[in-house]
Amino acid sequence: MKIRNVTLADAKEICDIYNYYIEYTAVTFETLAVSESEMKHRIAAFLDDDFPYFVGEINGKIVGYCYLHNWNNRCAYSSTKEVTVYLEKDQKGKGLGTILYQYLFKEIYKRDIHSLIAGICTPNERSVRLHESFGFKQVSHMKEIGWKFDQWRDVGHWQLIINKNPPKILILCTGNSCRSQMAHGFLQFFDPKLLVYSAGTQPSGQVNPKAIEVMQKVGIDISHHTPHNVDDYTNDDWDYVITVCAGANEHCSTFSGKVNKRLHIGFEDPSEAIGTTDFIQSEFIKTRDAIKKAFFELYCNEIKV
Repeated sequence: MKIRNVTLADAKEICDIYNYYIEYTAVTFETLAVSESEMKHRIAAFLDDDFPYFVGEINGKIVGYCYLHNWNNRCAYSSTKEVTVYLEKDQKGKGLGTILYQYLFKEIYKRDIHSLIAGICTPNERSVRLHESFGFKQVSHMKEIGWKFDQWRDVGHWQLIINKNPPKILILCTGNSCRSQMAHGFLQFFDPKLLVYSAGTQPSGQVNPKAIEVMQKVGIDISHHTPHNVDDYTNDDWDYVITVCAGANEHCSTFSGKVNKRLHIGFEDPSEAIGTTDFIQSEFIKTRDAIKKAFFELYCNEIKV
């Protein structure tokens, strides 16, 4: 899944996703389908207010979207916002909502926000699990507050108080196409709340397709990742900077950002393997499994909060 900023041209595909929930579910309490022109107006309003709004695409088709918006327009609520995510009806249960939220939350934590709210028409176990995985806790249960499809509906509110940001972690490699991307994917899988980034000293043009493939086999999607240059991050503050290959480890001494802890956990580069297709595949799997083991131990022993 590729994630990008929304544009007004996305209005029709977003309508197609959202109108299903209007017409066939109680997830939203709207009862009339939204027109493309109305959706363009809504998107434009969010963009005018400088709210982050992202869409996720697979093969050029929008399969989900998420955004931040006002919880209430009264001035005293200015540090409280609401989060929203919707997936195309056939894409539910694949972890795409988590990926979209991870992207959104990296923007949220850059802003002066103290409290986040998510309203959920209950029961909705998938939505509850998603929000609670990011630290939300239920704070209200309003009974029979909405009437839809000839039935009274309950609504709960889940809240996240942002007292401090989750650990911010940068994983470095030379090309940022394989080992660092797999480590990035595993850490984000272990804890969706972590702010995980990866970069390379000489970044490649794309994530290695075999790395994407072997990660998908263990249920982790890194197809939306893109290689970044370490120079993009040198002026940031980091809780952890972790190098996973010798070249990046040597370069790390010049990393100028404020770093609380620097670590090196080295792995062989499977992209350099030569041999049969099966042998190369086995090298990628071996490296993947070694990264999973090492980073799970790191997460449990040091990073977990």
